[in-house]
Amino acid sequence: MFDIGWTELLVIACIAIIVVGPKDLPRMLRSLGQNLGKLRRLSREFQSTFNDALREAEQQADIADMKKHVESINNSNPLGDLKKSIEQDFAGKSKPNGGTQTARPAAAATKSEEDAPKADTTPADTPAAPPPAETAAAPKAVAEDNKA
Repeated sequence: MFDIGWTELLVIACIAIIVVGPKDLPRMLRSLGQNLGKLRRLSREFQSTFNDALREAEQQADIADMKKHVESINNSNPLGDLKKSIEQDFAGKSKPNGGTQTARPAAAATKSEEDAPKADTTPADTPAAPPPAETAAAPKAVAEDNKA
């Protein structure tokens, strides 16, 4: 770490003996060791607190991502999407005159098209069906019953 060799340690020990004195040197080394221990404990505590905060922030980010994913799932309408795809498939297969109709993808449909009433899809060249015979004959039957 500091790249201190034996010769540097010997020089530091000699200076400490001269400055502090041989009687107070053991007490000074003991207090130095205690202070270094306290410093190490504080650094470990700080590091563990920092790691806990980092882990908590990651969990919050994961929770936020999961919440967004759940909300996107809740906002989806699988039944509506299935109905659209079935209607498109049915419309493509049941086109008159033997032709095939190309269906638009489900994503292309807009909300206003879904809410709008469905228009009659019969082609203009197909003749309209005549009214049922029962409705035309019904007034005649009522008139005959009134005469009798």
